[in-house]
Amino acid sequence: MSARTAAPVVTLDLRAGHAGLDGADGLHRAVRTALGGGAPAQEAERFLLVDTAPGLARHQRVYEQVLAYGTGRALCVAVGAPPAEPGDGIAVPPAPTPWALDRPSPLRPPAVGVLWVLDPHCGTAAAPTPDEDDGALRPLLELLAAPAVFDAVLNAVSGLPDGVAVPALRVLEHDLSYTARDRVWRQALAGLVGQDDPGGRIAVTDPEAGGVPAVLAPLVGAGTPKPVHSKEWRRPGGEADERHVACESALLEAEDAYGRQRGAGGLLRGAAGDVDLAESLGAAAAELTAYRETVAETLRDGDGVGLPPEQRRRLYERGVHLPRVPEADRERIGPGLRDYTQGLLAQRLPLRSTAARLGAVADLATPTGSAARLGRLDELCPAGLPRRMAGPRPFEVRGAAVAELAGGCAVAAAAGLWPGPGWVLGPLAALAAAGLTTLALARRPGRTGDGHLDGGGQSGALAQAGAGMLGAAAGITLGQVLAVPAWLGLSTLLVALIVLPLLAVRRWTEALDAWWAAGGGSEGRDVLDSLDGLLADAVTHDWLLADARLYCADGARAVAGMIRRAAAAAEGRDPVPGTAERAGGPARSAGPPADDLLDDDWFGPSYDRSTGASGSYDSFESAGPGYDDTTAQGWDDWDDWDGDPEPGGGPAAGRDTPWRDPLADTVPPPREPDSAPAARPVSPAVPQPDDVPVPWLEREAGDGGPELVATLVGDLADGIAGLLDPYWGAIERDPGAATALPLDREVRALIDDETARLARDGVAAAPAYARDPASRPDPAVLLGLAPDRVARILREHGDGTGTVPLCAAEHRRLLSRDRYAGRGVCFAPDVTRHAEDPLGADDMVWTPAGRYAGVFRLLPLRTGSVRTVRLRGGTTGPELPANANE
Repeated sequence: MSARTAAPVVTLDLRAGHAGLDGADGLHRAVRTALGGGAPAQEAERFLLVDTAPGLARHQRVYEQVLAYGTGRALCVAVGAPPAEPGDGIAVPPAPTPWALDRPSPLRPPAVGVLWVLDPHCGTAAAPTPDEDDGALRPLLELLAAPAVFDAVLNAVSGLPDGVAVPALRVLEHDLSYTARDRVWRQALAGLVGQDDPGGRIAVTDPEAGGVPAVLAPLVGAGTPKPVHSKEWRRPGGEADERHVACESALLEAEDAYGRQRGAGGLLRGAAGDVDLAESLGAAAAELTAYRETVAETLRDGDGVGLPPEQRRRLYERGVHLPRVPEADRERIGPGLRDYTQGLLAQRLPLRSTAARLGAVADLATPTGSAARLGRLDELCPAGLPRRMAGPRPFEVRGAAVAELAGGCAVAAAAGLWPGPGWVLGPLAALAAAGLTTLALARRPGRTGDGHLDGGGQSGALAQAGAGMLGAAAGITLGQVLAVPAWLGLSTLLVALIVLPLLAVRRWTEALDAWWAAGGGSEGRDVLDSLDGLLADAVTHDWLLADARLYCADGARAVAGMIRRAAAAAEGRDPVPGTAERAGGPARSAGPPADDLLDDDWFGPSYDRSTGASGSYDSFESAGPGYDDTTAQGWDDWDDWDGDPEPGGGPAAGRDTPWRDPLADTVPPPREPDSAPAARPVSPAVPQPDDVPVPWLEREAGDGGPELVATLVGDLADGIAGLLDPYWGAIERDPGAATALPLDREVRALIDDETARLARDGVAAAPAYARDPASRPDPAVLLGLAPDRVARILREHGDGTGTVPLCAAEHRRLLSRDRYAGRGVCFAPDVTRHAEDPLGADDMVWTPAGRYAGVFRLLPLRTGSVRTVRLRGGTTGPELPANANE
């Protein structure tokens, strides 16, 4: 059977009267209250009616009215043993047993089933108070409030004679201890709220690495769209394009001239009719200055918030054309922000960290205006760079450097090593080296024309000559002393003739490179590309995507503000609801009523069983001797009608109080006056009594597993993500309206509802808004309990053995002698369906609630124990015949 159904169970308590249900309006109000008050269009398909056994017949009109509402499917829980004498206005036939249930004619199968709870304490309580009766009955009503269990029980009881049964149960309730509940709830709220820390950085160069969606990355990062990257933004023939082309051409010409003058050709022939290198570099500097001014003026003209038509026109005049790009589409931004926010919440990032991340996105996406890039312009192209490129600079030939002097000395020595001719060749080599050094200085850039670009310089030729002469003298002397043969002298001469021009060309090239670098010639191309990139960034982020970035920043800032309000609302909630009730103060006001059955006092005080009047039944194994698996819980004992229960009670009676004659109190309760209290639609707003031990219920309380807090934080985060879902449309239309959205109030309601859900269903069950319920840990992992408890109780009691009937020992004579006439319903939390130990058979009822698992047995009654009655004539209407055992 399905664990989840569409409509909840509407619980109406008629034990205190039915004045509030008079008329269709009264019933409608009661139904809306039970459903939560916020869903008037939701159909009421299931009714759980709680009444006293004597009150069934008197409330026939109410039942007719309830069954006419919606589909008319109901379970009626009749509590207590009615008197033997009929009440006023009721026509009944005689009963064959001391106790008989007077069932109104509308309460008949298959649409209606009746569960007769003769004693909610199963005969174990001595003179229980009404609050203790409510506490003992509450677990049963909570079970029946699960739609899946409701449907299964109604279907089973409808197959029994008269549609009436006495329930017998064996149930395991596993949940957290009160101390653990308080602790994990505080920790979950603290983990949900978190600290105002983004928990990571968003890199401008790669926003997607920080989790930013691809559609938002161009708005917060430094990337450029494809049309901008391919230079489509420069209008052909426009000022920006012309200036850029002119500067690029001038730089290219200067670079070509520089390349031609490097090497031996430049040293020997100079410019040779080409434009002087200094003049070419000066022209490039002028064009670079012009393009820089164009970029600066364009940045000033385009400054502003957004991109109005006038600003777009001025940019067009400057030669900037803004193409259409998909990144500027605002329709992509809203879904991108939604995906980013949901992704952060899905990562279980705390609310304040999520808001900080969104705030960082808003800061990065906020346009600063193109004029703010002027400072960057000065960094990329300082005003002194063009002046350095165009101004005169000294040309330094490093002839006097130690390495150059050593080279000249060695060359002259090699030339003078040949005895005889070396006397002439050595000095000639020294003079040649000095002459080439002088020639390098003479070929310096800027000497042509009027010489205004000539910065002068020095060559070190004299030092070269001196070093050469010393080398020549050394070579001549060495050749004479060693008597170097002619072939060796000739060889050293050839080496000197090769090395001499190479050294001269190297000195020239190094001097020219140093002059070029000092003038900024090597920086020109990079500066031009940087200026072009700066203008492209302005085109992208300040103009082309300006509106989209502003819209993204407003949206991200609006969502961040909403999440901060949600964090404040979550932090402001009492982390332990119900504290006032525990302290004896007034109960806190509840939010909108939900379809919960009863407030479980989930955060209430733990039951002190050491001071209770009755024995402890927190464990089946520790139950009293009256309810073990071999005595009162067996079918043989229930069907042993040959002997009546002993008046004094005992192990067979299963009751610790003296037996009372069921006919001693035969006076029917009086009919409630019109001013009787209204019927109670059960609402969590009413404080409920503490848990009362009952023998059919085993309560296991865990301290919580290691994954519990993270799971609860994930539940709350999924709930907040769900609360944001209906507001994304409003945020996309007008981010400024987000401040008026009631998210904080809804977060408080969500926390209250989650508290009630945890009280009703336990922590093992996933909430309806969970994004990935399949990944939820097993209940045993969450609660920190033994993993096989649910499987064990179903294996041991799945066939009905060991179930405890909700009646005292003296009531057993009402039960049918046919041991095979009963029906059984096995149920377990849906989260245990895929456990390692398979549970039950194919007809297992899977419930969304995670607190209860066990067996629900329906025991039929003896023939004649149920009497069908109808209202008698008089003021209430015409007299109707009363038919027994319909």
